[in-house]
Amino acid sequence: MKISLRRLVSCFSVLLLVLGNSLYAVEEPVQLASGKVSGVELDSGVQVFRGIPFAAPPVGDLRWKAPAAPTPWQGVLAADTFGPVCMQPRSQDLMSEDCLYLNVWTNADSADAKLPVMVWIHGGGWAFGSSSQPVYDGEAFGEKDVVLVSVNYRMNGFGFMAHPLLSAESEEGASGNYGILDHIAALEWVRDNISGFGGDPENVTIFGESAGGGSVYALLATPLAKGLFHRAISESTWITPTNITHLTRNNGFVDSAESQGEELIAAKLAELSASDAVQSANGDVLKAMRALPARDILAMRVQVSLIEDGYVLPKSAREIFAEGSHNIVPLMVGSNDGEGLLFVRRNSTHKTTQAQRQARLDELEGFGAGLVDYYVADSEEDIYAVEVDFASDVFFTRPTRELAQAMARTPAPSYMYVFTRNGRDPAQRSPHFMEVGYVFKTLDSETFGQTDQDIAELMNNYWVQFAKNGDPNGPGLPRWPSYNLETQQHQEIGVEVKQAGFFRKPQLDEMEKYFTERLNSAE
Repeated sequence: MKISLRRLVSCFSVLLLVLGNSLYAVEEPVQLASGKVSGVELDSGVQVFRGIPFAAPPVGDLRWKAPAAPTPWQGVLAADTFGPVCMQPRSQDLMSEDCLYLNVWTNADSADAKLPVMVWIHGGGWAFGSSSQPVYDGEAFGEKDVVLVSVNYRMNGFGFMAHPLLSAESEEGASGNYGILDHIAALEWVRDNISGFGGDPENVTIFGESAGGGSVYALLATPLAKGLFHRAISESTWITPTNITHLTRNNGFVDSAESQGEELIAAKLAELSASDAVQSANGDVLKAMRALPARDILAMRVQVSLIEDGYVLPKSAREIFAEGSHNIVPLMVGSNDGEGLLFVRRNSTHKTTQAQRQARLDELEGFGAGLVDYYVADSEEDIYAVEVDFASDVFFTRPTRELAQAMARTPAPSYMYVFTRNGRDPAQRSPHFMEVGYVFKTLDSETFGQTDQDIAELMNNYWVQFAKNGDPNGPGLPRWPSYNLETQQHQEIGVEVKQAGFFRKPQLDEMEKYFTERLNSAE
């Protein structure tokens, strides 16, 4: 790994002062299990390696299969360009099924540096986004001696398609969850290769936001990830009534994953029955599925979900967390105080409180009788705010607390936060995704002033401290108490930093009862 002139001069000075000691730079190119790579040095001295393949292209016969090892290459791969983004409805300039690439930022002076490693999983509803988005730039972490890795993964129908024939061909009898298997493959790559970048494979923190937080939720639950990470951060954990399914049966909220996939595939193949690809399959449905153009798979609008498949998730994640058989590591988890602002349009809400009540009753479908009153406004002026609260709690706040409480029942420490700053509109609560630019210190300086830059520095420091020590507390940082079931304390992070407790406890208690009642009804 190439060293900047500034660092080279510094190292040479140390050599003159400390006779007999030898300081070695990480050599470039870096040797990986699959070949050699070279990176790009930034002005800060941090080096970035963009577009490193961590798995074979999941195309052709590898479509809808667990990721395979990357194809070895000869010579030195110039890792100076981000890999293609994974297939998604919002067309990108560089988009492909061949998208299993990751990026590494490092400030290590030596392959023996053993710096803490953070692995970022982007959000986007398991449908949009990529690791190459500018807001996820890892330079600020690299400057604080963290090796930052960001990863792509299969999304939409490519990452979450289940089908009886795909299950039948699998040795595990399972299908779907390919996006989660991509995360596991990326973590295995980190375990096997990150030391070449000065990272410590024994100190790996996974972190993600929204769907990335949902992926952290899955990685905490699956036994396949055991030992591959040592700390976890979940920002705005996205686990909803409909993005959890069972492979073969209705779970109380949605039909089985296999039945959904089978119906979509049958309709698509019937629609394309005269196409060359379908004709050439000669009745072989799996062959026809793998011959489908990528745009046709996107057009099917697969309902993305984590699947209780007996393999990636041997049982429901709720059961795994309740019985304490999940991966037990230090945890940091939180949400924003106005998550639902991104999902509820003011002009689309109910006109009267009576209409809101009826809509809530219809939505709950006879379950959760005690829940309705918490999410019906007392006056028409409050209808919008209550809709925002309902969206926040259903999509993010409830699963955030589920994770915090699951880890609080173990010996591992857990820390919870509520982010309250909206730098774009300080008079409003903090909407979904708002905290990400603060965490990465990638805020637009023209939009976000010094107050926000200071909050970003604080949050980035908290995240770095947690990656280094499993505890966000550190010198000069406001104290952050651990979360426990008795006080349920969390850190409120915004213009003011303070502690509070029992965040939305009455509402979330009733919502948990509703989830339990409805899920139990399907058994």
